[in-house]
Amino acid sequence: MGKQPTTGQKKSKDAIAKAASSAKGGRKKWTKGKVKDKLALAVFYDEETYKKLLEDIPKLRLITPAIVTDKLKVNQSLARRGIRHLREKNLIRVLDAHRSMWISTGVKAKAIGEKEEGAEEGTKPQTVSYTHLTLPTIYSV
Repeated sequence: MGKQPTTGQKKSKDAIAKAASSAKGGRKKWTKGKVKDKLALAVFYDEETYKKLLEDIPKLRLITPAIVTDKLKVNQSLARRGIRHLREKNLIRVLDAHRSMWISTGVKAKAIGEKEEGAEEGTKPQTVSYTHLTLPTIYSV
C-alpha cells in the first residue's frame, strides 16, 4: 500500500485529500452513456385519444404504427389495432401491407398530385419511388 506515518507524525488533512484523489484519479471512469427516458405510453384508448384517432389520423398522408404511436402517445400494439379499426371503417386505405410494417394513407388526405394552397404552378412535390409504391418524402435530403 503506502508508507504508514511513524509514531509521532500525523498526516495533514491536505495530504490525506491529495492521496485519496490521486489514487482514484488514475483509474478509468466508465460512463453509462446517455440513458433514454422511458415514455409513458397509454395501453388503452380513452375517449380523448379515440376522438383524436378518428379525427386526426385519417387526415395524414402517411400512416404507420410508429406515426400513430408518436401522435397519440399509445403503444405499438394499440396503434396497430387503431389502424385496423380505421381500415374497417374505411377512413384510411392501405398502400402496402407486410407482416411487420403497414403503410396507409388517409382517405381525407390530399393526393400526391393535388396542389396545396399557395403552391406554384410549375413545382412538383419531391417523391421517392419504390418498386411498386410512390410516397412523398417527409424530410428533404
